[in-house]
Amino acid sequence: MEQILTKIARWIVTYRWVVMSLWVIVLVFGGYYATQVGERLTGGGWAVPGSDSQQAYQLISEEFESRDATSLTFVINHNHYEVGSLEFTEALKQVSASLLKEKEINNVYTWIDAEDGLKDYFVSNDLQTSIGFIEMNVDEGFAQKVLPDIQKSLTESLQMEGFEVTILGTPAFWGEINQLSQAGLEKAHLYALPIIILVLLLVFRSVVSSLTPLLLSGASIIASLGVLFFISQGMELSVFVLDAALMLGIGVGIDFSLIFVKRYREQLRGINTNPLEAVVETMGKAGHAILFSALTIIGSMSAILFIDIAAVRSIALGVIVVVFFLMLTSLSLLPAFLAILGTKINALSISYKSTHMKQVEQGRWYRLAHRVMKRPVLYFAGAFAFLIVLAWPALELEVSTPDSRMLPEETELRNGISMLEDGFGLGYASPIQVVVSVKDGDLTNQESLTQLQILNQQLEEITNVEEVNSLFSLFNDIDMGMLSSILSENQSLLSNDEWMMINRSLGENKNVMIFDVISNDYASSEVNRAIVQQIRKDFSTSEGWDVFVGGETAEGMDTSQSLNDSLPVVLAFTLILLFIILVLTFKSLLLPIKAIVMNILSLGATYGVLVAVFQWGWGAEILGFGDFGFIQSFIPILLLGLLFSLNTDYEVFLLSRVQEEYSKGVTNEESVALGLEKTAPMISGAAMIMVAVFGSFAFAGVLPMQQLGLGMAFAIALDATIVRLVLVPATMKLLGDWNWWFPLQRARMRSIK
Repeated sequence: MEQILTKIARWIVTYRWVVMSLWVIVLVFGGYYATQVGERLTGGGWAVPGSDSQQAYQLISEEFESRDATSLTFVINHNHYEVGSLEFTEALKQVSASLLKEKEINNVYTWIDAEDGLKDYFVSNDLQTSIGFIEMNVDEGFAQKVLPDIQKSLTESLQMEGFEVTILGTPAFWGEINQLSQAGLEKAHLYALPIIILVLLLVFRSVVSSLTPLLLSGASIIASLGVLFFISQGMELSVFVLDAALMLGIGVGIDFSLIFVKRYREQLRGINTNPLEAVVETMGKAGHAILFSALTIIGSMSAILFIDIAAVRSIALGVIVVVFFLMLTSLSLLPAFLAILGTKINALSISYKSTHMKQVEQGRWYRLAHRVMKRPVLYFAGAFAFLIVLAWPALELEVSTPDSRMLPEETELRNGISMLEDGFGLGYASPIQVVVSVKDGDLTNQESLTQLQILNQQLEEITNVEEVNSLFSLFNDIDMGMLSSILSENQSLLSNDEWMMINRSLGENKNVMIFDVISNDYASSEVNRAIVQQIRKDFSTSEGWDVFVGGETAEGMDTSQSLNDSLPVVLAFTLILLFIILVLTFKSLLLPIKAIVMNILSLGATYGVLVAVFQWGWGAEILGFGDFGFIQSFIPILLLGLLFSLNTDYEVFLLSRVQEEYSKGVTNEESVALGLEKTAPMISGAAMIMVAVFGSFAFAGVLPMQQLGLGMAFAIALDATIVRLVLVPATMKLLGDWNWWFPLQRARMRSIK
């Protein structure tokens, strides 16, 4: 592979201006479309195909026009005035007028519009909160984009002092998440950029050298986002794609370019003072490590593409696209740029008292390696025990999908949900939807209505269920025979308003009915999960009809279960892939096994820290992570793919240099010390940058990205210290020349008898 990369490098340096020109064209077009990709991201894609909750969602979408994705609710509250007062009535009029000015809104229905017999449906128990219905004329994706602006206009238009009004619904929720994500990205860059620049200056001590990795990362991200825009035309991309892509694009991009530029500068200081020859030599050595590292990340994330959850697949696809372009730019744009730049890569150098330009063979990293290898058993046992202690909390890891608590408390939407929960009940914002369906006939005959009324009563009797809103809530004391007659034959007896409310529970073809089960806890709580489990257990098989359980809680449970079921498969695929890549890279069987074991230990320790912080709440208030109590369902599987691949990066970078020294005839112990001495500054610098990038997302993003950012930052820090500086030297000392054992290559074994 090194020979192939060397040939490619010679072609690139020969036609360096052509390569640069081609990349400029790519970046111009990519930059144009990259600015538009944010508008294409959605909050959907979390349903599991064929699951109970997904079938419930399909039935609701097909049969209930008033419950489609853009049929929204608004909530209005005042701490003093009650619904029905002149002030509250005027506020409702202002809300309706403001909403109806929006071209995307067809209809608004409030307490004012409701008939006397239906008004109580719109009012809270304390009379200080009211709800209303909004019908939009756009699709869910577009609604998600415009609702934040509509909410802003609505808030500004409400002139009545003390009134608060918030639009609620799935598009509003994900529109808010998208805006928070964008704001989080800006804050993350603001936090991380000074640290990145400082670390690069410390590593390179040259302004030009320090800016080169930033330029490479920027070019890769621009090209990647341009491609993602076109991908979004054919598939749904999650709002979290942008965060994940930029997080990895900055961190890994600087990582790759740091390796390449540092090796190039070493070549310039050595025999190959000719810049073009230095680029060629660098491509063969550093390019080889970058290529296998990129393929490792792409391969690991490819396993996630087989998961049933479209949103998780889209995040993995975003990472793959970014890393692919990082590989392309590192192995084409960067060599061409360095060939043009030549020795000016060291321009604008920063002077230090230390003789940083001198190549040190036996520095502090060299001495640290020998210190560890002098007592390998002690250091190995200590590091192993430390990782096990960190991993211990992972035994209690619990996952869940997002509910309102993933929103910061200061956001308008979170405040609106709190108003709804305070006024109508904690579970009112996310009811459990029990959907009853018949394939033949309808549900309005007397026998079916009688059985469904019994089902309604049984649902009300479930522990922690506050109430059940259904067709029977509108007709409390009516005889089922009379109700059947009204629904089937004497429809004119009911007003349009009454039919509007009925149509929220009874499908258009009268063969589907919804029961909104309202609990006394949050959507992702253990209470709600227990209710869903009991309904599925006791009512899933009813004679004459099918019963499906949907809603936020049920969908979250199905999503989490699907991801948990996929985790062993993804883990096995990733481990096998990493083993094959490392075997091909190092022509060794024991080194890949050692790397996999260390990766598992690091992953377990990372899971343990996430559990301690986000489930147990250790330091959550200080760190500002809020109170959710679970790990987001897609975080463990995403961390698995990312951490195994990124940790393997450092393994490849370090062991490639160790192998290079070993192949010169140096002893195993000495090659480890020399390899660590020559790569530790680069690995430490790259790790500091990654920790800064990932850590900035931990403090500036929405909750899922906070969990991913903290997990990534901690894992990288752990890998660059405990693993690379202690476990690797200790295990390589213990294994001796067996490190390089490979069948049919006994010549490499110099000391094994």
